[in-house]
Amino acid sequence: MRTVTRKASPKATAGASTTTGPPRATGRDWAGLTVVLLAMFMSQIDMFIVNVAAPGIQADLNAGFGQLQFVIDGYVIAYAAGMVTGGRLGDRIGRKRTFQYGVAAFTLTSLLCALAPGPGTLIAARVLQGLSAAVMTPQVLSLIRAVFVHERDRARAVGAYGASIGAGVIAGLVGGGLLLDLDVAGLGWRMIFLINVPIGAAILCAAVPVVSESRSADRPRLDIAGAAFTAVLLPLVLIPLILGGEHGWPWWTYPCFVLGAVGTLAFLRWERRTEAAGNDPLLPARLLRARGFPLSMGTVLMFFSGNAGLFLVLTYHLQSGLRQTPLAASLVFVPLGLGFIVASAACRRLAARFGIGVSVAGGLVMAAGLVAVPAVTGLDGSDQAVALAAVMGVSGLGQGLVVAPLVDTVLTRVHPDDAGAGSGVLNTVTQAGMAFGVAVIGALYRGFLGTNPQSPGPDTDLTDFAEAFDRTAYVLAALAVGTALLAFRLGRVPAGASVEDGEGAEGRTGTGPR
Repeated sequence: MRTVTRKASPKATAGASTTTGPPRATGRDWAGLTVVLLAMFMSQIDMFIVNVAAPGIQADLNAGFGQLQFVIDGYVIAYAAGMVTGGRLGDRIGRKRTFQYGVAAFTLTSLLCALAPGPGTLIAARVLQGLSAAVMTPQVLSLIRAVFVHERDRARAVGAYGASIGAGVIAGLVGGGLLLDLDVAGLGWRMIFLINVPIGAAILCAAVPVVSESRSADRPRLDIAGAAFTAVLLPLVLIPLILGGEHGWPWWTYPCFVLGAVGTLAFLRWERRTEAAGNDPLLPARLLRARGFPLSMGTVLMFFSGNAGLFLVLTYHLQSGLRQTPLAASLVFVPLGLGFIVASAACRRLAARFGIGVSVAGGLVMAAGLVAVPAVTGLDGSDQAVALAAVMGVSGLGQGLVVAPLVDTVLTRVHPDDAGAGSGVLNTVTQAGMAFGVAVIGALYRGFLGTNPQSPGPDTDLTDFAEAFDRTAYVLAALAVGTALLAFRLGRVPAGASVEDGEGAEGRTGTGPR
């Protein structure tokens, strides 16, 4: 068993050699990181790949449009709803063990998706797959927080985490199109789920020797009532956010938002009462009171709202405006993903020198790329697609510069015993931001276009799509600048515990079996 400390002890045992600073990561630690990031990569793929396969699924299963929406969104909603509980479960029973349970469940539910005989079965399997991902993915950042205690090692690990997100986006958007074109063994869309089975089995086998175990020293009991709250509240807000815009914001969306707000207040009150009674809340007060943590979550929300809105609007512009095939349209995203990966890798050294200032610069780079959109939307079809790919590459560089330092800043402000809960909150806010961005930016874009971009009116031409995209790009650029400003403000908030907690986060100790 190895004890992981944030600071070396000021006293040394007599006659023993001393080392200053936290321990450096071992080769085994880096191998373990590769394994858990592969799981993160797999979960990211499944968030995007179904969008590419949607027409094939709809035709093969004779699914309605509403059913197809839930095939796509059921995963996202379940993923977000279970994230905090999944993270807290890792704090209690061990992050490696919980990670393994999540990978096993994700692999099995992927197989269920591939074997689904009808749309109803596929929707149920996708919800279970999302819940499995909610158990699996919060452990990734929790393990990074627990294992990579040296500042340089953690920055490198978080950079690799950011790169895996970018790679997952590329693989989901482009890999899905390639798999469908190859049509392996005539399996069609089912192959996008079947491919997870051997990958998941490989992750399970590799995790046993190389992934290190860690858990909260407090061994918190699971807050069942709190878990039930989040399981209800998040879908109550996300379902109308995701579906409302597509259906013209029907009446039922508004009561859902009101109930969601009331339920959130009740949930927070329950959490305070649970902690006051000496029990373990799902969201510890010290997590929510940590200096800069709420501000960092606001930065994450704004950043991912803009990103999701960009993906949606660019897809509409390419497929409905430029009339490109799904595969050709997905190729325009490749430079964005590559830029994301390159910038995430570069963040290791940049963040060590400039800290959260790298995220500030990243937000401004994103804004510069988005402001350039109107300069290329007047070009002819193929030339425009190439120019947009270049512009998206610039935006991807900015996105990659934002994510890694921002995540690293969040991790340093989380008590080691709350790593799972903090990772769960971070991932939940990420998914909520993406849903919010799709809903709000999508509605704004439809308003600028004056028609439904999925089925535009006969008088709608490329010029109309270009103008709507241009105006939306300016809004997205403003969100990117807002992200930079919030990151700048976050950098001015000193790290450490809240006023109520006398001890700084950097002085705390986390222990766990190795």
